[in-house]
Amino acid sequence: MTDTSDRNFDDLATRFSRTIYATPRGQLRLMALQQDFQDLAVPLNASQVLDIGGGQGQFSLWLARQGGNISLCDISREMLTLAEDQFAAAELAIYTQQVPLQSVSEAFPDDFDIVVNHAVLEWLEKPMEALPLLAAKVRPGGYLSLMFYNLHGHQWRQLMNGRTHAPASANPRLRKEGNAPQHPLDPDEIEQSLRDLGFELLRWRGIRCIHDHMHQKIRDRIGQDAVNRADLEAGLQEPYRRLGRYVHFLLRKSR
Repeated sequence: MTDTSDRNFDDLATRFSRTIYATPRGQLRLMALQQDFQDLAVPLNASQVLDIGGGQGQFSLWLARQGGNISLCDISREMLTLAEDQFAAAELAIYTQQVPLQSVSEAFPDDFDIVVNHAVLEWLEKPMEALPLLAAKVRPGGYLSLMFYNLHGHQWRQLMNGRTHAPASANPRLRKEGNAPQHPLDPDEIEQSLRDLGFELLRWRGIRCIHDHMHQKIRDRIGQDAVNRADLEAGLQEPYRRLGRYVHFLLRKSR
């Protein structure tokens, strides 16, 4: 069962399609994820993919176009409908189930070549408890693509906005309105937990480590392409990757 405090996006599904995925920041997110899979030559053709909390399926649609066989689950029926519509428009197959992350083992008893979990953990009331559930769905030798809201990027943003105590949790007003992740996460803690679960970290990328900290006037002056190039480059470098709004881990299960 889902925790009653976990966020369901039925009420925001259409808005998300306009305000996140159709924006430069959403496009940058997809570019970063695609680059990681391409750089590390993750085998996609005929791979069995489980996208847990996959929402509208933007990244899974790209995986399907590379030959992946997609199963996608989400707590939101509205999100699943948008994903099904996208796949139908692209004439690609998708299997969906409306289940929370906590029920994924019952809904999908097999393990998978690739498990995707993007921008989900931070909306859970108990995010660290989800990691063993994700790990269990990856076959030995398979891959986990995990993206989460970054504690360091969150705190840096708070500092730049004048909150000099740099709170480790979401803005209470935004959280009450449902528009801010509930639990920014420490990437070092996530990495150690996944190593303990038998994973090797292949890539650590910060996403929107330049974009979100650059003034809009400067982004307009130099152009989005230049911002994207800088973000994709800096997102793989210390210390800049630690300031990304999101962190992407691409891991392989070694046991």
